[in-house]
Amino acid sequence: MALPDRIHPQAAQPPVIYAAPPVYVPAQGKDADFTDTLRRIWRHRGTILVSTFIFTAIAVLTARQIPSHYIADARILVGVPAARALNIEAIIADISPDAERIQNEAYVIQSRDVARQVVDKLNLKDNAEFNPALRPTPGWLSHLDPMRYLPEAVRAYMPGQKAPVQQEDISPQQRAEREMNAMIDTLLAKVEVTTLGRSHVLNIEARSIAPDTAAAVANGFSEAYLARQRSDKVAASEEVEKFLADRIATLREQVEKSDQAVEMYRRQNNLYQGASAGMTAQQLTELNTQLIVAQTAKAEADSRLGEAQALRRSGVDSQSVPQVLQSPVVQQLKAQQAEADRRLADLSGSLGPQHPRVVSAKAEINDIRGKINAEVGRIIGSLQHEARTTTARYEALRKNFERLQGQAGGVNEKSIRLNALEREATVNRNLLEQMMGRAKETIGQEQLQKPNAKLISAAAPPTKPGFPPKTLIVFLGAVAGALVGMAYALLREGVDRTFRRSDQLESLTGLPVLAMVPMLRGGMTPIAHVLRKPVSPYSEALRKLHIGIELSEAAQSPKTVLFGSAVPGEGKSVLVASLGRMLASHGRRILMIDCDWRNPRLHKLFQCQNRNGLAELLCDQPESIDDCIFTDTLSGADIIPAGIFSPQAMRYLTTDRMKLILQALAPRYDMIMLDTAPVLVGAEVLTLSRMVDKVAFVVRWGDTKRDAVMEALKDLVEVQADIAGLVMTRVDSKGYRKYSYGQLNYEYDRPVLAKPMDWS
Repeated sequence: MALPDRIHPQAAQPPVIYAAPPVYVPAQGKDADFTDTLRRIWRHRGTILVSTFIFTAIAVLTARQIPSHYIADARILVGVPAARALNIEAIIADISPDAERIQNEAYVIQSRDVARQVVDKLNLKDNAEFNPALRPTPGWLSHLDPMRYLPEAVRAYMPGQKAPVQQEDISPQQRAEREMNAMIDTLLAKVEVTTLGRSHVLNIEARSIAPDTAAAVANGFSEAYLARQRSDKVAASEEVEKFLADRIATLREQVEKSDQAVEMYRRQNNLYQGASAGMTAQQLTELNTQLIVAQTAKAEADSRLGEAQALRRSGVDSQSVPQVLQSPVVQQLKAQQAEADRRLADLSGSLGPQHPRVVSAKAEINDIRGKINAEVGRIIGSLQHEARTTTARYEALRKNFERLQGQAGGVNEKSIRLNALEREATVNRNLLEQMMGRAKETIGQEQLQKPNAKLISAAAPPTKPGFPPKTLIVFLGAVAGALVGMAYALLREGVDRTFRRSDQLESLTGLPVLAMVPMLRGGMTPIAHVLRKPVSPYSEALRKLHIGIELSEAAQSPKTVLFGSAVPGEGKSVLVASLGRMLASHGRRILMIDCDWRNPRLHKLFQCQNRNGLAELLCDQPESIDDCIFTDTLSGADIIPAGIFSPQAMRYLTTDRMKLILQALAPRYDMIMLDTAPVLVGAEVLTLSRMVDKVAFVVRWGDTKRDAVMEALKDLVEVQADIAGLVMTRVDSKGYRKYSYGQLNYEYDRPVLAKPMDWS
C-alpha cells in the first residue's frame, strides 16, 4: 500500500470536538474520619505487630538489664504521749503532733546525721552498692559519654559537673569525710519518707539490690530516729539537772551570804529582841493603848469629882450625888432612917415628945443621919482620891510613851535596812527550797525518758523486687511499639501520594476505572501467561479492560485506542502486548503499533526485528504496508514496531500522514492499539490522542504519583482527548485487599480483583 506524500485537506475527516469528562468532587472529610484512620492503621497491622514485638523485646531486655531493687517499708507512729513521773512535764513539755510537725519529723529521719548513724551501724562502707569507692571501673560504655572528651576547664562549668579536686591537696581526714558524704548521698537517694494519708504514721521506704539490706536500712533509720529522739530527751533532762545543780549551788551561796548579812547588821546595831524595832513598836502600841485607857479613866474621874463638887457648892444635898445614891451603905442607912422615921411617927402619935421612947427614936434617927453624912463624905473623898490617882497614872504613861516614841525614831531607820536584808534572805531561801524540790523530782528521770514515737511495723525482707516494675516496663514497651507502629503507618499513609484503591483514582480524576490488572509473580511473562492461562485473574482483568473500552462509546466500538501514561515504567507496553495477544487468540484482528522511539518495547516482547517499522512507514513509504507488519505466530496478532528513529519520522508522527495510516489500517482490524511515550515525556502523545477514537490512561498501582497523573490528564483534557477510562496495572492483590478493607466490588467500573496464581 502506497501512502501519498501530502494529504489534501478535503481528504481529511473533520476534527471531532470532545467535551471534557465530568470531574467528581470527593466528599469532604471522607479520608480523614475516625473510621478511615482505623482502616489506615489496620492496613499496616503487620508493621504495627513487628514494631510492637521489637519494642517489647527491647523492653524485656531493658528490664532484664536493670538491676532489681527490693523495697522494704518500716512505719513509725509520731505523737505517742510519753510516760510522766512527778512534775517532769514542767521541765520537758511534749508538743501535740500536727501536719507541720509530722513533716518536720520526716525531714529529721532523712537528715544526714541519722544517715551517718545508719552507715556506721550497718557498716555500709564495705558495701559497694552504697560506697562509690568500691564500685568497679566503668567499662567500654564510658567511652560513649561525650562529657568525657571535654576539657576539664569546660566540664567544670557544665551542669551537674564538679570541679576536679587535686588528690595531693586533700588530707586523709578530708578524703574520709568526702567518702562518707558520698555514701550518705547514695543512702539518702535510696530512702524515702512519706506520710500515710492524713494519719500520724510515717512510712520509711528503703531500696536495695538485696532484700535483707533493704529491710536493715529501713529498720536502721527507724531505730536511729527513735534513739535520737530519746537521746535528745535524755540530753534535755541532763541539761535541766545540770542547770538545777548550778542554780542550787549559787542560791546556797546567796542564802548564806544574805543570812550572814542579817546577823552582822543585827550585831552592829544591837537589834535583838526588846531593843529591836519590832519590840519598840510593840511597846509603843501597848503604851498607846494604856495611855488612852488612862486618859479615859482620868476624864471620867475628873467628871465625877467635878459633878459632886458642883452639887455640893450649889447647895444641893450631897446625898443626891450619883455615886452616893449608888452606894449600898448609903442605901442601907437610908432604909434604916426610913424605918426609924416610921417608928418615930408611930410613937409621936401615942406618946409625948419627951417620952423616952420618942427621945430614943429621935436619937436613933440622928445617929443614922450622922452615919449617912460620914459615908457621903467618905464617897466624895474617894472621888477626889480616884481623880488624883488617874491623873498621876495618865501623866506617867504619857511620859513613858514620849520617851519610847523618841527612842523608836532612831530604831526605825535601822529596821528598814534590816527588813530589806531579811526579805532578800527569805527570797533566796524560798528559791533554794523550790530548786531543791525540782532537783529531787528530776533525779533519775533520764531512765524514764521515752521517744514520742514508736515503731509500729518493722521492715521485713521483701520476697520479690519492687523496682523496676518489669511487667509495667514490658507493657509500656508494647504500648510504645504499637504507638510507634501506628504513627509510622499514619505517616506512611500521609506521605503516600500514590493510588491504592480504585475509588481514590475515580474521586480524584472523575474518570472510571476500566480494569485493575493484577501483578504476575513467577517466571512466566505476561504475554505468555494470557495464552497459557486464558481464564486466570490476569486474563479476566484484560477482558474487563476490553469490554470497558468497547462500552465507553455507545454508537460503535472504538477502532483505534491509544494507551498512555503519565511517566515511564507504568507497564503500558506489557499491557498493550498482553491485551493484543489475548484478543487475537480469541479470533479478533488486532494491530499493535509501537509509537515510542524513546523506549521501544513491542519488538522485544514479541521477539521480532525492528528494522522496518513505523519510522520507515512514515518516512520511506515502502511499496507495501505489509512489509512493516510483523505477525505473532502464537496468537495471530499484528505488530508494527517502532523502527529506526529519525527526526523526520518524529515530525511525521504528528502530521496527517499518521492519521492517514490509521485510517488506512482501520478497516482491516477490529482494534488498533497504540503504545506511546508517557504524556509528561513525549509531546507527540497529545497530538496522537486527537487522532484516535479513545484513550486508555494507565496508572501503576502504588507507584504513580497523584500529581503526575493529574498533570498528564490535564494535558489530555486540554487537547480534548476522548478518554475512555483509567487502567491500574501491576496491582498487588494482597496489598489491595488491605486498602479495600476486605470488600470486593463487582460493579462494571470496579472489577473484581482476583488473587494471582502462584507459579512457584
